[in-house]
Amino acid sequence: MTLFNMLQKTWHNFLERQLFDLIHGTNTYEVVDKADFLPIVDLKHGKAYYASWTNEVKNSHQVLTHLLKSHFSDYVFIDLGCGKGKACLVWEMQNRRLAQNQLIYGLDYYEPFITIAQKNYVQVFKQSGNFYHADAQHFDYQQLNKPLIIYLFNPFDAYLLDAVLRKIDSTPCICIYNIPMHQDVFDKHEFQRIYSKDGPNQNQKTIIYSNHEL
Repeated sequence: MTLFNMLQKTWHNFLERQLFDLIHGTNTYEVVDKADFLPIVDLKHGKAYYASWTNEVKNSHQVLTHLLKSHFSDYVFIDLGCGKGKACLVWEMQNRRLAQNQLIYGLDYYEPFITIAQKNYVQVFKQSGNFYHADAQHFDYQQLNKPLIIYLFNPFDAYLLDAVLRKIDSTPCICIYNIPMHQDVFDKHEFQRIYSKDGPNQNQKTIIYSNHEL
């Protein structure tokens, strides 16, 4: 990697991750390796924690508000592997900017992240958010009784992704997949690509899938 590329990567990380915390007084930026997820029973299918890039979340929000139009608020937004809650924060900021009223949930199997995510939400919105300590493959999505927008910042491996997609098979669902490393799993479950975006950094690559007609 050249010096220019290293500086560019550092600058992008500052703009897309660290700057968010500096502006809002939140705690989302710091990376947490899997070895530091303690105590927890099973880590083999999960990934280390990184915060989503701010503009990737904003861009996905813009794409879906355009595609769904008046039906946008009919969908529940769920960040699977929400970590410290940044994607939920940015999504709600965009909703409020557009006067959109939508249920937003964050799920994570590492309970300390849920505590941090809740503190971040209160810091920004002065009220509690819907963050739950839960395993994505066992969560009852049908209880929400609404179509879903699921946000995935590459939170787990192909095995767990397959289990989650089986779980939501009968629920109308749109999946935002940032850093889409396991696209074949979506193909297996016959999800259709409705949008894709690429870029020089893996954080700038996002595919949006749907299992139903919009």
